[in-house]
Amino acid sequence: MVGDDHGPPARRPPSARIGSCSVILSTVSSCDTIGTGMIVKVAFVLLCLLPGLALAAEKRPPKQITLVYEVKANPPFYLGNGTTIDWEKPGITLEMLKLLESRLKLEIQFIRRPWARGLEEVRTNRVDGIFHSSFQWQRMVIGRYPMNNGWPDADRKIMSQSYHFYTTEGSPLQWDGSRLSQLNGAVGAVIEYAIIRDLEEMNIPVEVSTSQEGNLRKLVAGRIAAIADIETMTDYQLQAHPEEFKSIVKLEPAIRTKPYYLVLSHRFVEENPALAEAIWNEIKVIRTSEHFDRIARKYLQPQAPSPGAKGSPLRFGE
Repeated sequence: MVGDDHGPPARRPPSARIGSCSVILSTVSSCDTIGTGMIVKVAFVLLCLLPGLALAAEKRPPKQITLVYEVKANPPFYLGNGTTIDWEKPGITLEMLKLLESRLKLEIQFIRRPWARGLEEVRTNRVDGIFHSSFQWQRMVIGRYPMNNGWPDADRKIMSQSYHFYTTEGSPLQWDGSRLSQLNGAVGAVIEYAIIRDLEEMNIPVEVSTSQEGNLRKLVAGRIAAIADIETMTDYQLQAHPEEFKSIVKLEPAIRTKPYYLVLSHRFVEENPALAEAIWNEIKVIRTSEHFDRIARKYLQPQAPSPGAKGSPLRFGE
C-alpha cells in the first residue's frame, strides 16, 4: 500500500529546495520592471540559500588554536609547575579561556613553556598566542594585543598583577613608591619579565635568573640585594618554603600594577582578524560576568599562610 497520503511529507535536502527556487526565479524574471524584479530575485536567492548555509555552519568543525603559558605556577591564575596541567583545578585563567571553546566554537590546545621560549614561539608563529603578557611597545614585534585607538585596551585584559621589591630582614633598602634608596647590590629579576625594563629606566642594576625560586635563594645567600617580581608568584614561593625563606620581606607599595593580556601571533590575527577581535571581546564579557565570579570563588577561599611565611595570602588582584 502506497503511503503518499499519510504522514508528513518527506523533508527535501537543501539542494532540492535550492533547485525549486530556480523555477520561481525564472517566473520572476518575467517582471516588466527590472528594478523590482532584481529586488525580488535577490530576496528569493537569500531565502533559498539560508537553510543550506545554516546546515553547513552546523557541520563546520571547531577552529583549532594553540596557546602557551608559563611552566611556573602563578596562583590563582594557573596552578602547578612543569609541563603538565591538572584539569581538576588548573587555575582561573585556564577555566576562563576554556569557556571560549563553546562560545566561539574553538578547540584550544594549551601548552606550557618557559616564558622566554613561549614568547619566541609566538614571534615565529609556531603557536597562536600566549598569556599573561603585560604591554610593552617592543613586544609588538612578537604579537598583537587588543587595542583601542592605538593603545592597549585594558577593558579586554585577562587580569591585573602587581610587581613588588623583596629583600631580607635588616636590609637598609627603602622604597617610597618612586625611588629605591640604599641599594647595595643588584636586583634580581626573571629573564624576559616586563619589570626588567622598568628597573633599567630607574637605573637599577639587574641580574637575571630563570625563576622566582632561584632569585629567592640568591637573595638569602646575599648574592643580590633584592628581587623585583610578580607578587602572586613570589608570595607563593614564600608560603611553599616558609623555613628556607623566612628572612625575606616584601616592600610596599607595589612597583607597578599592570593589566595582563592574551597576546595573539601576527599570523593568527592576519588570517583571522574577526575571530581575534571576538576572542578579546569575549574575554571581557566573561571576566565581567557572574560565571567568572563563580570560577574565581573556587580559587579565592581565604587561606592562612603557612607558619613563618612572609607573603600575603594569595588573592586575585584586579
